[in-house]
Amino acid sequence: MPPTSQTTLNRIPADIQARSAAWKADGMCSTKAGSRPENMKKNRYKDVLPYDQTRVILSLLQEEGHSDYINGNFIRGVDGSLADIATQGPLPHTLLDFWRLVWEFGVKVILMACREIENGRKRCERYWAQEQEPVQTGVFCITLIKKWLNEDIMLRTLKVTFQKESRSVSQLQYMSWPNRGVPSSPDHMLAMVEEARRLQGSGPEPLCVHCSAGCGRTGVLCTVDYVRQLLLTQMIPPDFSLFDVVLEMRKQRPAAVQTEEQYRFLYHTVAQMFCSTLQNASLHYQNIKDNCAPLYKDALLLQTPQALLAIPRPPGGVLRYPAPFPHSSLPNFSVPADQSPVASGAYEDVAGGAQTGGLGFNLRVGRPKGPRDPPAEWTRV
Repeated sequence: MPPTSQTTLNRIPADIQARSAAWKADGMCSTKAGSRPENMKKNRYKDVLPYDQTRVILSLLQEEGHSDYINGNFIRGVDGSLADIATQGPLPHTLLDFWRLVWEFGVKVILMACREIENGRKRCERYWAQEQEPVQTGVFCITLIKKWLNEDIMLRTLKVTFQKESRSVSQLQYMSWPNRGVPSSPDHMLAMVEEARRLQGSGPEPLCVHCSAGCGRTGVLCTVDYVRQLLLTQMIPPDFSLFDVVLEMRKQRPAAVQTEEQYRFLYHTVAQMFCSTLQNASLHYQNIKDNCAPLYKDALLLQTPQALLAIPRPPGGVLRYPAPFPHSSLPNFSVPADQSPVASGAYEDVAGGAQTGGLGFNLRVGRPKGPRDPPAEWTRV
């Protein structure tokens, strides 16, 4: 991938908008299920509806009054498996649907990228238990086993019981990711994704990822998780393009990576992941030279997912890669010199049907159709 100039980076939102609009016009991304009258009340925002082609379809507990609908989409991983479920933060009347999703798809880890209340507005209904306060949601009983908190991330271990069967579900909540903004540094977010995959283990179950709408911050996390897997499995193509990765995310979940500021943050985060990989590869080669360790043994390690997941992580939470990672196999991933933040906050219309607007970054600058605060006009850099 050639170095990306600042001018090129500035053009990317318009390019994504144009391509996303073409998908909508061609019918590639439809939202018929979310537009049905009986399902509209289950959408947190009227203009963020799941694509029919990748939407999560529920079957567990299909009794009277229960439908197969939830505002969520599957995100495929590097190997084509269902790696993540990108969904909205639950509403009071969709709590049961949320736990149906978690139980039916065997979710072990939930990544939450918002607070319950942000800027004085309710952004997500509390679906987890507090200390000494179990939560009964329909046929599910949720209790809190333990919790851990650092300055940015809270880890809760939940016990979920359904029909005499109990499972452990870990929830990682990013406490300081500002609504419509980005973290000040990618370090804790990278640590959060790393910890999620450690807790997940080698099982095939998807991670459940959500913020409020389940698109902007959720899309950033899903993209980071995807690129992490590319690096871990040494499947980075010579022509790697973050632009193409985000496009693929947006084909699966509407408005994944929602603002230009989020795209810029993601760009610098991925660049940091590449740099960390190169540094770790250099250290690994030095260890091979000093200890005369055979390369073949490390190559075999790549074929054992369990062994990869057990690799100790360095401070900062970025995965440490034990196998040789030739510099020539990595694309030229330079970081733009200007890293100053841009104005944030403008959101887009993303639904089809009666709703108008395309899938570009920051397309909407007027009054939103959903219960968001009206975003401010922003100036392109």
